[in-house]
Amino acid sequence: MLKRPGHAKLKGMGGETGMRETSQFASIEQRPVVLIVDDHPLNLELVKTIIGDLEIDVRTAENGTSALAHAHAHPRPDLILLDVMMPGMDGHQVLAALRSTPETAGIPVIFLTALDSAEDEQAGLEEGAVDYIAKPIRPAVLLARVKVQLELQRSRRMLAAQNADLAAEVHHRQEQNTALSERLELTLAASGLAVWEYHPGPPGRLHWSVSLSEAFGLACEPATPEQWLALMHPDDRARLSEFLDTKQDIVHLECRMQDGDGHWRWIELQGRRRPCASPERALLTGIMADVTARRQQEAEHRLSGTVLTGIQDSVVITDASSSIVMVNTAFTRVTGYSAHEVLGKNPSFLKSGQHNQAFYAALWQSLNDTGTWQGEIINRRKDGQLITEWLNISAIRNEHQTITNYIGILTDLSERQEAASRIQYLATFDPLTDLPNRTLFADRLEQALLNMQRFKRRTAVILLDLDRFRLINETLGAPVGDEVLTEVGRRLALQVREGDTIGRRHGNEFGFVMANVAQEHDAITLAQRVLEAISIPFEINGVPLSLSASIGISVAPRDGNTAEQLLKAANIALDRAKESGGNSFRFYSPNMDADAARRLSLEVALRDALSRNELHLVYQPQVSLSTGQLTGMEALLRWIHPEYGAISPSEFIPIAEETGLILPIGEWVMQTACIQTRRWLDLGLIHLRVAVNLSTRQFRQENLVAQVEQILRQSGLPPAALELEITESAFIEDIDRAIAHAHALKGLGIKLSLDDFGTGYSSLAYLSRFPFDKLKIDQGFVRDITENPVNAAIATAAIVMARSLNLNVLAEGVETEAQARFLRARRCDAMQGYLYSRPLPPPDFETLLAGNPCLKLAEMPGEDQQTLVLVDDEPNVLSALTRLLRREGYRILTAASPLAAFEILAQNKVQVIVSDQRMPDMTGTEFFSRVRLLYPSTMRIVLTGYTEIDSVKAAINRGAIYKFLTKPWEDDELREQIREAFRLARDLMQQAQEGKTDV
Repeated sequence: MLKRPGHAKLKGMGGETGMRETSQFASIEQRPVVLIVDDHPLNLELVKTIIGDLEIDVRTAENGTSALAHAHAHPRPDLILLDVMMPGMDGHQVLAALRSTPETAGIPVIFLTALDSAEDEQAGLEEGAVDYIAKPIRPAVLLARVKVQLELQRSRRMLAAQNADLAAEVHHRQEQNTALSERLELTLAASGLAVWEYHPGPPGRLHWSVSLSEAFGLACEPATPEQWLALMHPDDRARLSEFLDTKQDIVHLECRMQDGDGHWRWIELQGRRRPCASPERALLTGIMADVTARRQQEAEHRLSGTVLTGIQDSVVITDASSSIVMVNTAFTRVTGYSAHEVLGKNPSFLKSGQHNQAFYAALWQSLNDTGTWQGEIINRRKDGQLITEWLNISAIRNEHQTITNYIGILTDLSERQEAASRIQYLATFDPLTDLPNRTLFADRLEQALLNMQRFKRRTAVILLDLDRFRLINETLGAPVGDEVLTEVGRRLALQVREGDTIGRRHGNEFGFVMANVAQEHDAITLAQRVLEAISIPFEINGVPLSLSASIGISVAPRDGNTAEQLLKAANIALDRAKESGGNSFRFYSPNMDADAARRLSLEVALRDALSRNELHLVYQPQVSLSTGQLTGMEALLRWIHPEYGAISPSEFIPIAEETGLILPIGEWVMQTACIQTRRWLDLGLIHLRVAVNLSTRQFRQENLVAQVEQILRQSGLPPAALELEITESAFIEDIDRAIAHAHALKGLGIKLSLDDFGTGYSSLAYLSRFPFDKLKIDQGFVRDITENPVNAAIATAAIVMARSLNLNVLAEGVETEAQARFLRARRCDAMQGYLYSRPLPPPDFETLLAGNPCLKLAEMPGEDQQTLVLVDDEPNVLSALTRLLRREGYRILTAASPLAAFEILAQNKVQVIVSDQRMPDMTGTEFFSRVRLLYPSTMRIVLTGYTEIDSVKAAINRGAIYKFLTKPWEDDELREQIREAFRLARDLMQQAQEGKTDV
């Protein structure tokens, strides 16, 4: 029998509530209804008999249509036992119809069928049947499964009834909560607070109390976090987002929000997270208050405190009985007393004892009569030190004119005294280096000369000037220059003896006074120490800087007895040290006066050199390195003096620059060169371009563009036939103005080239901003380009950079075919130098043009030709090696020294080099170290009779040497090693061509 519980009260319920729930469950205790559906009457009777012992109502249906009618009738069946194979509408169709309507969808169905395969059972269960029983039916199985389904259905109905009761209870509680919320809302509104709730998303939901929107004058409350964020101040939005997303249980935030009138108001948010099953979705609820007034009061209080704290004068405030109630930070700093030590005390503890009773009586008399007193007073610090101050006391009265407080302001007068001392210091010392300045230096020199005359001793004056220091200021900035001068001053101060003087005279010039010089060697020793100290690299802001200095020395009484004479002599010696290239020292000698006289004479003569036709031009050809043809020429200035003869441009051009004579001379040079070039073009000799140097002063002329335009118009020279050469020093001071000037010149149609590239500081930074057409590599880099890896690297980098900027490249000072071929191999466009021609006067240059000579440069051997260079200072070794390797098919070149080998390497494509280790001029490892930098793709083999294993090992580790073999050699081993070297060189070259490596 199917057992059912009685009508006992629900567990956990009692009283009235329990009775209500029991009455509601009365419908659950009705007899269950079971519908049996089968088209065979016997089957209906059989099933009905099997379940007949249960306390249930049994109904039957013989087809699907009848079954559906019973299912919709009341009371509806609690369980349907459904046959599958029936005519008209089978069991599957009946089940589908039951599941399609809400009224019958919940009725459980058990299939009774003769189809007993696993696939049929699975299909029936997937369609929604709760069980599947195969015929013939086993009564015990059917009875047990029917009981289970009826019990489950009863449980479902009981649960539904309980849920209905719970829903009623929840509604009752909600009504109570609503009433409570309304009372709370009124209470919070009266207290100036309002409630908000935030339900995390997605989507996030927000709820504000009505009073909150009304308090801020908003038409409606924000419904989402995004709408709330839109009301927040932009600087506070991120903080509110973090506030809403917090995982903390209690949160607090003060931020700014815009009210309905567009005003920003400060709000204080306090919230608490209410836990739920999902922590990230926990409700955040809290209160909000308008704290704008409080924030304004706090700001005013902080401002007052900041003013009081930040003021430099000491401030002390007392009450009406003169007990201290507050002091500021300056008071504690000046007096040495902390605030807690003085609060509640009378300021009289500061008395120094320097003032009598009458002083203080007069103070209080003035304070009582006028409410103020001011004057100078001496107080005593905590450490006992006396301090002079200016005291200003004021009495503070309330609205009843009763004194409530006294305010005293004390100004420390010691700062003024220190300022006076500082002024005195600045009058005699350099503030940057803390060294004696020009005035004190001269005074110390005068004192040293007086002692010299008194004690019959010698005195030396040493002047020092930093070489090229101006470029540091111009390129790195004045602050860096000041740091360098400070460090220079510190280093120089460490070099002098006690009793001697070092001072900074001006700019980057320093001076020494060496009193009591026993011999001139003492001055030499000091000069050498100073140069060594300055040569140590400086490190400013992590950037290493190298400096050098020039030094001039004069000695009294030999070079004079007065300060003026000695300083003049030292200056002349300093100029001579600078002219020699710097980083050196010079003693004054009488012949320096003669040189100075010559310079003055040249300056005077130079002023009339143009009018006396002493100046003339010579022209040096410029030749293409690809065709060997003449492409142009550079006009060079020369001076033949009637007394001094030919004067070097390096001597008279600096004079012209300093005196400003370079301006008329430069204009004459440009005009003469243009007229001469126009004449050659008219003769039809060749299409040429003439290059003219512009000095720094010329380039900076405001009327330069107009001047060039006028010269071109008067001479008739096409603008494209004129090239102006500009050095970096011409534009280093005002880069933007120089760029504008250069573009104006280019607007005339002329060409511009950058001269002496690599000798300045700023070209790499600004080169791309100038409209240059050509870059000229200074001859200082070309002179040893075939053997100096550093200069070779600079020249190569300059060529690569110029080509990347679409500039032509011309190398100056090319004197050997090796230099020319080296440059040509690196795609240098053109050259000028003695290899082709010296500078020529116009008639000789015209003859050269008529002959149209071509620079002959032999072609490099092909890439496939195996070229071997043998280097050894012993001819018999070279002969033996040549005989041994002759049959290998190599192109063998020999050199008796590394210098000769460099010439060969510059003119040939070489794959393998075999060198002796011990040679007079340079060892094999030193030679290969240079070769590695100049020609990294070569394979380098050392062959020597000496086992200098350490140096060779180091060279191998650096990659300078490929193999190391000893003399006497094994012929077969040597041949095989050279064969392997050529194979490796070929592989490396192939990889480089394929882009797999960088040779």
